Amino acid sequence: MNYCNRNKDLGCVLFDSSKKLPIEWNTLLPEGHALHTDQLAVTEGAGLPEISHLYALISIDGTPVAAAYFQLLNLRPEHINKAMVKPWQHRAWASFARTARPKMLVSGHLFRHDATFFYHVPHISAYQAFQCFYNALKATLKYSRAAAILVKDMPKDLVDHFQNHAPEYLLLRNDISMEMNIRQEWKTIADYEKSLKHKYAQRFRKVRQQWKDLEIKELSATDVANNKEKLFNLYEQVVKHQQIRLGLLSPEFLPNLKAHYGDKLRVWAAYKGDEMVAFFSGWAKHDVFDMFYIGFDYTQNAELQSYFNILFFSVEQAIALGKSKLVLGRTALDAKARIGCEPQYMHTFLYINNPLIRPFVLRKQQNVSLQEGNWEEKHPFKPSKD
Repeated sequence: MNYCNRNKDLGCVLFDSSKKLPIEWNTLLPEGHALHTDQLAVTEGAGLPEISHLYALISIDGTPVAAAYFQLLNLRPEHINKAMVKPWQHRAWASFARTARPKMLVSGHLFRHDATFFYHVPHISAYQAFQCFYNALKATLKYSRAAAILVKDMPKDLVDHFQNHAPEYLLLRNDISMEMNIRQEWKTIADYEKSLKHKYAQRFRKVRQQWKDLEIKELSATDVANNKEKLFNLYEQVVKHQQIRLGLLSPEFLPNLKAHYGDKLRVWAAYKGDEMVAFFSGWAKHDVFDMFYIGFDYTQNAELQSYFNILFFSVEQAIALGKSKLVLGRTALDAKARIGCEPQYMHTFLYINNPLIRPFVLRKQQNVSLQEGNWEEKHPFKPSKD
């Protein structure tokens, strides 16, 4: 136990390890929830660089009613890509990062979107849940002394309360997850192709042709563990082309998840002869195929069109697994719109405590949509016959 905060009838107790969480934590959660201690331990065991973990158990009049998970990220010079900003900007950021050693508090999981704030719906209202969450954020910020808070994937019924009662939190309005509804008439990837307009179908065939000589293998937990360095190298090649990198994975992250979740997390690798040139992973949920981490050899990407092939392979797997929805996530909006995804607007809030970094972060956030291109104009499907 690290810190206890009480505000009127609200109590908040913080813990720095899932092993220290009391039995009431799991009792509060639904079976199989991502915040169960066995699942939290998987992330802790991955040794994610520069990340520590905090857990808040919130009570009303002594009765636990809500749980929140936080990751505390130590911001470092390498979190901004030196090659993708002006030299003076990176020097200024690196000097600040080394001197001030700022921290960002993340409410939720940097690398997943299902480990977020949970509250017991029958026992408290949405407004009471907001009060619980807000109190937990204040307590955790005070304890961690973070420079900023990123509140990921906030429950929809708390959004209005945060906008009305916590104006210091900025809603990131261009935080978008790209998703595709899988049509019932799609039984194979060929049916998906038939639904595309002519130029998009041509593009689909041309891209898929680039992988015709590659071998695709699904990897078992043992395969993932044995190939963890290769997988991590391919992941790093993707990360090196991102301007801002809030948090980095470790070589153990994917193997730990695969060992724990088994067939719920599917992992494939693409081989050119004996050389692994790409990998892709996804969560096979009840009715959703949720694309997870990927990696590919950037030196061969122009030849192999690996990124677009991974996107098309995700469509193929969603169809083959009988899912009704494909979730492709927050990045590369234009590319995902080209294959038929539509935006799902997420609810992520940002609070910046440190006035020195506030203008830089806000300016970067406002410019994200300008860098994505005219993805909203992409409509690859033929008109519906209905």
